[in-house]
Amino acid sequence: LAGQHILLLGPPGCGKSELGRRLHHVFGRRHGYFERLLTKFSTPEELFGPLSVVGLEQDRYERNTEGYLPTASVVFVDEVFKANSAILNGLLTVMNERLYHNGNERIAVPLQCMLGASNELPESEELQALHDRFLI
Repeated sequence: LAGQHILLLGPPGCGKSELGRRLHHVFGRRHGYFERLLTKFSTPEELFGPLSVVGLEQDRYERNTEGYLPTASVVFVDEVFKANSAILNGLLTVMNERLYHNGNERIAVPLQCMLGASNELPESEELQALHDRFLI
């Protein structure tokens, strides 16, 4: 992959999700793959991992990210424009800077390519920044 992010846009049933999963078989098995379907009710925990209970006991607000988006090289996010602002803000930093803010640490993310899929282009101005992060 070229290290750029790809937006798959099309009507339901045209194969966007299948294409994302097939890229997983080509690239993700060796480098880590993460996939999630977003809705307006999705939470940051679904993408970035649950809060660390041990960290909370030690007055640290951090997530257990192993196996979640911050540890993957290839990421497929279906219905990417349906996410709420808490998720969108996290995705912007990951996509643009390849960094994830976990508590008071900035962690380098091994992300090579994020594939986003949607049935429609974003209409809201707050989604335009995310749309601009997709090169293709």
